[in-house]
Amino acid sequence: MTIRLSEAERSRIRGMVARPRSRRQKYRAEALLELDEGRPIEEVARRFRVGVERVEGWAEAFSARRLAFLAEPDAGRPRPMPEADEED
Repeated sequence: MTIRLSEAERSRIRGMVARPRSRRQKYRAEALLELDEGRPIEEVARRFRVGVERVEGWAEAFSARRLAFLAEPDAGRPRPMPEADEED
């Protein structure tokens, strides 16, 4: 999958790399910049020590939501549902 960033997106993403809100945001932002430079997904995955499927997922999510993808908190593992008060 190919990522093409606009100059404005590239500038914003570089800012996220320089001052990330989380390590996850920094990794994803750096990966997107590398994909934009034309690096193969396999190479980017090796660099970040993740599977190719993960990088493909980042690229697809970015393509769908653009910068909002990097601004959103990652869902990660679902949080447990709070126990409901039992009413007898």
